[in-house]
Amino acid sequence: MPKYTELPTFREQSFITEADGDMLHREARALAIRRIEESARTVEDFENVLYWWDKLDENRERRERDHEIGRSTVPLEWGADELHLFDRPSYDMVLRRLLLAGDFLDFIFDSPETIHELVTDADLSEILKELKPHLKNMLYYLFLRDDSATEYAESIGQTDRNIQGIRETALKKIRKLYGAVLAYRKENSLPLTLDEKHFLENGVRKKKESKRLDR
Repeated sequence: MPKYTELPTFREQSFITEADGDMLHREARALAIRRIEESARTVEDFENVLYWWDKLDENRERRERDHEIGRSTVPLEWGADELHLFDRPSYDMVLRRLLLAGDFLDFIFDSPETIHELVTDADLSEILKELKPHLKNMLYYLFLRDDSATEYAESIGQTDRNIQGIRETALKKIRKLYGAVLAYRKENSLPLTLDEKHFLENGVRKKKESKRLDR
């Protein structure tokens, strides 16, 4: 039902009268619905109450659909690439969902050169920003695109053993620099998350430990 077209019906049935004066449309509608509810006595009257409740629900659902960004009545899975339909969404699928939700930042910065823009911690962002281009490129494809060391090595004409060595060296450097940042925060009584405290005191959390915390 189009917006407020129920008001003439309420007036015809005397649920809104001249004595009510000039009211906002939503106030008049709320008053009419309340009078319909209060005057219900028979089965037919209560069926009429249900009828108007259903109409209000339809209007609410229509407004909600109109405000959903990028959505349609067709499920997102229809026509999606088969690679995006695994239990674990691919990075491309994550970006696609963000776009549909109207969040464009990750999509805009989706490149090795701007990998530092994809983290929220300012100090960690600065550490990543200062990395050499070839290290940014490697981190982007190994950790965001989830390529294996072998796949990435083949793409740039190197051996996987070489890539694994470079990866470990880069991670050690990042962890050392970030550890110094966290130590400074602790010394100056600045807030730390539980993960940051664990990293500072114990190093990188093991996969088994992460699974226990998720339970």
